[in-house]
Order: sequence, then structure tokens, then C-alpha cells
Amino acid sequence: RLFNKKEKPTDSEKKTLQNARHCIAKMLVTTNPSLLTISQRMGSIRPLIQLVRDHEAKDLQQFEALLSITNLASVDDETKGRIVAEKGIATLSYAMYSDHEMVRQAGTEAMINLIPHPTVMEEHFANDEKLKIWLAFALDYEENFECARAAAGGIAMASRDPRVAKTLSAMKNLDEMVNNLMGCGNLEMMHRVLVIVLNMLEQGGECKKKMISCGAVAFCSAYADSYHDGSMADSLGFSDADRGAMKVTVELAKEIVKMQK
Repeated sequence: RLFNKKEKPTDSEKKTLQNARHCIAKMLVTTNPSLLTISQRMGSIRPLIQLVRDHEAKDLQQFEALLSITNLASVDDETKGRIVAEKGIATLSYAMYSDHEMVRQAGTEAMINLIPHPTVMEEHFANDEKLKIWLAFALDYEENFECARAAAGGIAMASRDPRVAKTLSAMKNLDEMVNNLMGCGNLEMMHRVLVIVLNMLEQGGECKKKMISCGAVAFCSAYADSYHDGSMADSLGFSDADRGAMKVTVELAKEIVKMQK
């Protein structure tokens, strides 16, 4: 029979809805969202959000729903806006607190794909309590590297916004994150934190002072001096990919040093 929205669904109906939403999630994980019509994209968002919110859903179901939301959010601002309108920010925030590592990572990546939607920037990234979670995730690179990499990338993207940069500059553990990630030895994490430093310097004022006082600029100066010509990379046994990544970090460090002068 058709479901009656005015009546409380039976257990069987709940299971049927859950499975239907999961089918949508599984299809959209690997589907190029630009191939979907507008109505198909918009119509799939609510059931995906509902699946993530479903306390009885399995971790795999929520994970695949989050991957699909991430995929859809990459299309355009209109799709981002619909996700936000369907209470997507609160739902993705909920997923970021999951005990399951992969659900937590997928929730983080989905939130990143909503940048730079104004509501996401103002209500989430410019909120000091919520930004603390992103800093904590970024610092957890030894236990959950993928999630930490995503979190650091999210902060790097969001810190272009003056409101977010200002909030960051007032965070007590910003110094810890910047110094730990610059010295962690992982080029992907270094790349992301150097972008954060550069964005903060470009904002000027207290943001710039914070990066200088925490030692970020001094680190970049020493790093650029040591590896500026690429010769020391030979002794480190880097692959071609790592050499390319190192070159990017060195160029960022040079730009940072120029910015503070």
C-alpha cells in the first residue's frame, strides 16, 4: 500500500524507505552528477539527508549517502543551496561526530564541498566552537590521516574568508596545529597548512601577527633556504610525485616569507 504520511510508519515501511534511500545513495556514489537533470539532482538530496539522519541506518548506508552528497555538492551553487536548505549543515555536522572513522571522514569531505556557501561560512566555519572540531581533526593525522587531510584542506579553503580567518586567529590551539602540521614531515599536510598561513597573512592585522608570533614565517624562511634549489631532495630519496609536492611547498614558503616583509 502507499505510505500515509499522517500515520506513523510501520517497521516494514521504515525498512522499505531506508532501502530505497540507500539505493539512491549507491547509484549516485559513482554517477557523474553533471549528467543528471536538475530535478534528478534536487530530488535526490532529501532522501540522502534523511538516510544520514536515520539512527537505525547502518554505517555503510550513511557512508554511501555522504559520498553521494559530496558528489552532488560539487556541481554548482544551486545544488549546494538545496543541501543547505534541507538542513544539510546540521546533518553533516552530526556525521562528523560519528564513531565510525569512514563516516566521520565522509561527513567532513561533504561539508568541504559546500564551501563557499554563505550560510556554511557564517554558521559553521566562522563559529569558534565548530572550528575547534576542524582543528582537532587536522591534528589527528597520525590516527586518521585521510580525515585529517580533509579537515586541513577545509580550513585552507575556508580561511580565505575574512570572518573565518578572524575566528581562526583567536583560536588557542591554532599555534599547535600550524606548528605540528608544518613539522609533521608529510608534504600533503604541509601543503595545506602553508595555504592556511598564506591566507592568514593576506588578511593582515591580527591574522598576520598571529602567523608571525607562532613561528610560522620563521619556519618558512628556514625551509625555503634549505630546499630552495631542490638539491637536498636527492638525499631524501623522494619519488617524482614527492619531488613535485615538495616543490609546491617550497614555493608556498617563499611566498609566505615575501608576504611578511
